[in-house]
Amino acid sequence: MNQSSVTISPLSRSERRRERTRQELVVAATRVLAEKGFHDTKIADIASAADLGVGTFYLYFPTKDALFDAVVEETVGRLKATVDAARATATDPVQRLRAANAAFCRFAGENREVFRIVFGHAAAYSDVIRRAQEAFAADIEENLREGIASGAFAPVPVEAAAQATVGMATQMLSWWTEHESIPLDTVEQTIITLSLTGLRPAAAPRGVPHV
Repeated sequence: MNQSSVTISPLSRSERRRERTRQELVVAATRVLAEKGFHDTKIADIASAADLGVGTFYLYFPTKDALFDAVVEETVGRLKATVDAARATATDPVQRLRAANAAFCRFAGENREVFRIVFGHAAAYSDVIRRAQEAFAADIEENLREGIASGAFAPVPVEAAAQATVGMATQMLSWWTEHESIPLDTVEQTIITLSLTGLRPAAAPRGVPHV
């Protein structure tokens, strides 16, 4: 046996039970927050939804804000995984942009209330949200560089354009969660139209090749 190999011990039964209980609280909080909103949600509401005592809640989270941070992190993780999976199905920069935008909008539609709470209430101060936005921006930067190199996109300032794209998508979808009469398809098409219209290279004059 290689003495330098590292063996990772499996979680004990008590550790697995503790992790399950913690996850049950996160899931319950996600559901209650979606129904009542952040300010109207009480710790007792979350504990009741998880079928646990309030005392048990405090064994896992010292405050409602601490649990909310866990909800934000879980929601952002699911969103990033959804967008990454969508991007992986596309083969060129334009299709990746379309696929990522569609996945982002679909996630907002399927998690409307939680999306509104997380990206509305948390976005102003949450380090998790800021890190998530930076991760999305990094993915967009990579796609933009490839698109610019291939001629699919205009030679825009990559970092600034990535931040603008993330900001537009997040703001528009947060706004949409408050406006039930607006179809999600309209929001998705607006985001992609504005993105691609701004990123498309200008048409070259007749007879002059586009560089």
